[in-house]
Amino acid sequence: MGRKGAGGRLKNQQRSFLNCELEKANQVRDQDLDQSWVDSVRQQLIAWYEGSQRDFPWRHENDPYRILVSEMMLVQTTAAAVIPYFERFLRRFPDVQTLASAQEADVLRAWEGLGYYRRARQLQAAARTIVDRHAGEMPRELDAVRALPGVGRYVAGAILSFAFDLPAPIVEANSQRVLARLLAWRGDLKTSASQTRLWAVAERLVPPRGAGKFNQALMDLGALICTPRSPACLLCPLASLCAARRLGIQDSVPVVTPRPRPLAATEACALVVREGTVLVVQRSDGGLWSRFWEFPTINLEGADPAGRSFGAAVSLSEGVERLTGIRVRIGPEIKTLTYAVTRHRVVLRVHLAQACSDSLQPGPGLVDARWVATSELAELPLGSAARRLAAWVHQHFQELSGR
Repeated sequence: MGRKGAGGRLKNQQRSFLNCELEKANQVRDQDLDQSWVDSVRQQLIAWYEGSQRDFPWRHENDPYRILVSEMMLVQTTAAAVIPYFERFLRRFPDVQTLASAQEADVLRAWEGLGYYRRARQLQAAARTIVDRHAGEMPRELDAVRALPGVGRYVAGAILSFAFDLPAPIVEANSQRVLARLLAWRGDLKTSASQTRLWAVAERLVPPRGAGKFNQALMDLGALICTPRSPACLLCPLASLCAARRLGIQDSVPVVTPRPRPLAATEACALVVREGTVLVVQRSDGGLWSRFWEFPTINLEGADPAGRSFGAAVSLSEGVERLTGIRVRIGPEIKTLTYAVTRHRVVLRVHLAQACSDSLQPGPGLVDARWVATSELAELPLGSAARRLAAWVHQHFQELSGR
């Protein structure tokens, strides 16, 4: 009887402990329903931000156009890397009217190096919408901002809060990490359930006044203190309010599905030289590098992110003829480049080539083919790998022409 009684008491104690832990977990998950907790997060975060905010050129003014440009550039790119591109772009297109009336090729050239060129086109389309439908003024209504090309929920929240101080929430890479740790949220951040929960807490936290400052503070805290690995909890102004810190799980949340390994691809391109010029082709609409220029290039093996394969394997000389109508004699490999695009790692083998015919005819996936002087390459929109190659070709052209 004694053993049974002791066993029963042990089970009751275990059950009581589990119930207590479950209750704590529920309280943690819903602590954003506590207005005193919300007020404390706001106050302590803003106090920290006053002395710790990062300095970026797009924060110097509450100009919605500058904010739109910066947010489009910051997609998949770090803030530090964006600064020189942002400043260069604003010198070329200082206001929404200038961008709306610009030639697309000029916009792409100014964007070059950032990648994600679809964003550049969306940015210009958004500028044209602002000019055509809103008399050149950024709208202040959420639905109207969301209707701009390329503007999703986060970018809309950034524009409304940063430019107009409207209480619009934001959730992006840095802020979602902070929010997940505040709630000790253990779900994968990429799931819809996680995003729904984090947007809900972001909406409760953003204050009715000072929304822009609060949202920027949330991002800066994630970038500087609440980092993906080894967060600096001892320096965090929200440590006492953080459920993950309280439970000792700040290093294991949030959960993020690891990126898959990049797919390998090998390409070959021909540097076709004729009478002081080189042969380039312009890609058609759709797909990677839409309407960009490049040297005639084919896929050799592996993945084919740019759609350069002809289905069956072809030699480089046959590929150039199909792409341009020009028969060529392929020479030695003169350079090898590697570059990353989307989730691919590409090796590009560059061969010198001589033209053996004259009639140019753009082939499949192309809209133009032409001979240009190497000095003209600087004026054409090129992808990052093509730009690197073009600079090298221009520097070594005399030597290459003599081979």
